[in-house]
Amino acid sequence: MTYFILFGCFVSWFVIHGLLAAGFGQGGAVDPQHHHTHVGVIPRIGGVGIAAGFGLTYLLCFFLLNPDDNKTLLHFAVVGGAFGAFLLGFIDDFRPLGAKLKLLGQILIAVVAYNCGLSIDGFMIPFTETMVDHQLISFVLTIAWFVAIMNLINLIDGLDGLAGGVGLMLMALLVYLGFERGIMFSSVLALGMVGAILGFLFHNFPPAKCYMGDSGAYMIGYVIAALSLLNAEKGAVLAALIAPALALALPIVDVVFAMARRAIQGLPLFRPDQGHIHHRLIRTGLSRRNTVMVLYAISLFALVGGVLVVADRGRYLPLLLGFAFVIIIFALRGQKISAASVQILLANSLQSRQDTRNALHLKNWLVVEAERADSAIHLWSDFRFVLKKMGFCRAELTMGEETRHFYVPNTAHEDVDLLWQESHQSHGEVSVTLVLYAEKNDFTEGQFFLAVDIAAEALSSARSKWKETNGSTMAFDSIATEATDYKRQKARNLYRPTY
Repeated sequence: MTYFILFGCFVSWFVIHGLLAAGFGQGGAVDPQHHHTHVGVIPRIGGVGIAAGFGLTYLLCFFLLNPDDNKTLLHFAVVGGAFGAFLLGFIDDFRPLGAKLKLLGQILIAVVAYNCGLSIDGFMIPFTETMVDHQLISFVLTIAWFVAIMNLINLIDGLDGLAGGVGLMLMALLVYLGFERGIMFSSVLALGMVGAILGFLFHNFPPAKCYMGDSGAYMIGYVIAALSLLNAEKGAVLAALIAPALALALPIVDVVFAMARRAIQGLPLFRPDQGHIHHRLIRTGLSRRNTVMVLYAISLFALVGGVLVVADRGRYLPLLLGFAFVIIIFALRGQKISAASVQILLANSLQSRQDTRNALHLKNWLVVEAERADSAIHLWSDFRFVLKKMGFCRAELTMGEETRHFYVPNTAHEDVDLLWQESHQSHGEVSVTLVLYAEKNDFTEGQFFLAVDIAAEALSSARSKWKETNGSTMAFDSIATEATDYKRQKARNLYRPTY
């Protein structure tokens, strides 16, 4: 079976190498988002190589597997759904679809998979003799399973090599589950995906030359979800699903904490931020490469737990969960998170939720103004208005070699009386540094850092909108291009900078 891995690896590596050499995906790339950890513009084409390696491995199944073992509809559901997920993500990588449209696309793909037989038909409730077997429950659980796994892989894709490495471990687990249950088709596809991801990681391990993008993340997530259900055909459903779920413990815990954090802070639940596990590890001083290795170790531990659950019918599950609980306790203490700090956070949350919502509205307003602004210096005046309304008393913005300052009259300007933080960004060849200050009496430390994050995101988004609208990176002396249609000219005529 080694040749399946080697074949998938070579195809994936070769396709990505060829696309990078041809410059595919670079000319149309946009500036990196504020919350990304990378610097510079990196093409999101890794999913193309993963899809090629996976797809060609599937073609080998027609020549190497026993035709009598071929359940056509189920097999086409696995592969067809995988390429449907890839296409959805590929479109979004180059022409963003929006969260609601992407969710609708994921649900439609999951519905098709359900109707083709990839479903959670029924399961026994643990420690009871009760069997749950209801069509509506089956439908809801199946859709939720597919959508959740596709998005989990995508959400963990925030650091070079992280999502690919975690996906690789999950595929290795599915290879084992397929062999253990005698489902050769599942094992072969998982082996092919192992090779495809390996070929991608040659280009993605820090420092990355390309990213898998939504196309690769959705495809890997769909294949994990589909093969898990395929493996459940000849065994207990819960055992087949618990093993991958345990191996995905890292992204699951990360997402749960992220949503809880955003709910407390009054932020949209799916808004990106820099509070994920990999961001926190980087802030402790670890390099990106070492951070990835630490997270690999955690995922490998979870993977071993998944294997033990399957191999020993759950005998070691309580021991595994107990050990994981101890690790979580030590991690919380290392991050200085205690019951008292959570209580303070909740109390501050009730006071600051309105400020957070106002800041997000101001950010969205600035992005709209970036599309209408006639010059970068006028947009800088709009940004000063945003900073003033958010409560900052002083700011320094450097774009390239030029620096501009902003002060609010009748406020403290001595560093000893102020909270301050720097934010560094890179837009093409222009480096950007934003330093923000606020009076200590106006913010708690947590509120201040959140306000800085929103302000820095507003600047980054406005600069990206300027580049999209005018075709060039924004500097202080930038002038907007002439309007090419009546609607845009009217918006430009009505534009009034806030001096």
